[in-house]
Formats: sequence, structure tokens, C-alpha cells
Amino acid sequence: MSGELVVGLGMCTPVGTSTRMTLASLRAGLVRFAETSVKDALGEPVRASRLSLLTPSLSRTRRMAALGRQALSELLPLVTGLPGGPLPLYLGLPEVGMGAEVQQESMLADLLADTGGRLRVVKTYAAGRAAFFEALTAAQADLRSGKAGALALVGAVDSLGDPTSLEDLVSARLTLGPVNRDGRIPGEAAGFVALARPGATTSLGLEPLGVLLGTALAVEPTPFTQQAPSMAEGLTNVLRQLRQNREAGARRVDGVLACQPGESFWGTEFSRAYLRNTALMPEPLCVEVAGEGLGDAGAGTGPVMLGVALHRARWKQRGDRRTLIYGSSDGGRIGACIVELIPRN
Repeated sequence: MSGELVVGLGMCTPVGTSTRMTLASLRAGLVRFAETSVKDALGEPVRASRLSLLTPSLSRTRRMAALGRQALSELLPLVTGLPGGPLPLYLGLPEVGMGAEVQQESMLADLLADTGGRLRVVKTYAAGRAAFFEALTAAQADLRSGKAGALALVGAVDSLGDPTSLEDLVSARLTLGPVNRDGRIPGEAAGFVALARPGATTSLGLEPLGVLLGTALAVEPTPFTQQAPSMAEGLTNVLRQLRQNREAGARRVDGVLACQPGESFWGTEFSRAYLRNTALMPEPLCVEVAGEGLGDAGAGTGPVMLGVALHRARWKQRGDRRTLIYGSSDGGRIGACIVELIPRN
């Protein structure tokens, strides 16, 4: 089995300001859904999943920077002292048109303020829930070609918990409540993954947590934003790519993690894509949806779910080690990956 190795994780979510706290809270079923000062069309408070340590009035840009700095701080000790120049960072961001505008230059400056020049942003990917997978695919390609060296950081950050974003979601009638019983709970999250080239962990003195077996990307021609029935062509394509991948599709996955909110649209999309790719899917089918614990954390969901996948495998039966993770953005960009736990000695 070959593939890029996951050697570190960093997270910050409403249920935990570290990887350990976040994963323990999600495993225990803890949530941080609370009423906000923003009202829906009927005057009812909108609920959101927000980090309570952040002032509710903070802008989206500031919230994202704070979440990202905290998540990134977990990985800084890992990269300190490594040979070579600044490590490449591939970063997923919100899709344009959903929530308040992000001041990207300012956000990146704040995000990297505590890194001491140890990181350099290679590229950002504004693709919402698919953004992390686009960043992961690019990092994987650069590690294989040697362009990224032996180690790269891949992450994503998003927040829909600021007042402007909440008001935008209310105007679009997307929030869960009396106005829309099939809506979403806005959330926020940041996560980073340290990814190493196969064979490099020994020389770097790093212990692998899991292996990235494959990634896939596609675009849905009739996405959520078109408000029309979707035949799930994009997700079907992504799952087919993974099923036909020599490493990723070698056997069925043991579980599926969806980076989606709880709306029925996404369940229908997955059901249609699943029926065309049953050979890849677990039996019995087991799907866990990020929205149940995090709300809609947008781009920030992907790296958190990758961490859940690697630790979920330790919680379940010994053979449950391989997990499919996918994210489908409102605008139609879709990404997925398959990771497998590496048992500890």
C-alpha cells in the first residue's frame, strides 16, 4: 500500500480548540448549537454553531483568522527545526457568494502572523466544502513530483457565524427554523493536515497516522444553487474515479463521512451516486454527516472530517480502517478522498 502519509493534525471548532478536544466532543455527541441575536423572517432567533471564545460581533474575516491560527498552532512544533525553507501550505477557503465577503489578504496575514516565516501559501482554493479536497489533490501532486519537497501542510478554514453571513443566510431562507424546516445550522471550523511523501517519515522523525489512498474532483452540472433536481452526476463521477483507482478502490471502504449540512438535497444526491457505485461502499451502509455535530462549517469541514476518519477507525472494530470522505459545495464543486488508518505499534 502506497500513498502520502498523514503525520499531523490541527483543529479548532466550536466543540474544541484542539484536535483532541474536537474529536472527543464529536465522539461524545456534544454540540454547540445556540441562538444568536440575528432573527429570521418570523422574528425567531437563528441558531448557529460558534466558538464561544470569539466575540459574536467579529467579522467573518477575523473569525476565520482566529480559528485558523489556533488550529495551525498545533502543527507549528512539528514543523519547527525541519530542514529546508518554508513549508508549502495549500489552503481551502469559502466559495464566493455564500456569506459575507472574506478579506483574503488580511485574513492570510493574520493566519500566518505567528508562524515566523516557516510557511508559504502556495495557492488558495475558494470552493467551499470541496475546497479542502482541491487543496489536498494539489498537494498530493506536488509531493509526488518533488515540487513540494518531503512535507506539505493542507488546510481549510471557514465561518458562517458572523452577523453578516447569518443575515445573508436568512435572506436566502437557508437557516433551519420555522421558515425552513429543511434548512441548515451555520457553523465554523478550521483544520490542517501535515502530509508527507512516502518514505520521508523516517528521515523526518515523524510517526504516520494514516495514508491517503486517493483523491478525486468533479463539478455538478445542476448544483444546489440552481434549485433544480440533481441527478448527482458530479458525485457519481467522483466516486467512480475512486472506485477505479488501483489503491483507493482495491476494496470497499468501512465507512463514509459527508461534509454536508442536514438538508434533504444532500441525502438525495448521495443516494443516487451511491446506487451507481455500490462496489465501493460499506455493507451495511454507514454514513455520518458533519452537520449533525458541527452545523454547516463550509470549507472548514474537510480537514476535521479527515481527523474524525482516522480516529473513528480506532473507536470502531479493528478491521474498520478505511474511510471515504466527500464534500459537495452549494455551487457544484465536489471533492473526495479515501484515507486508511495506520495502526500504532
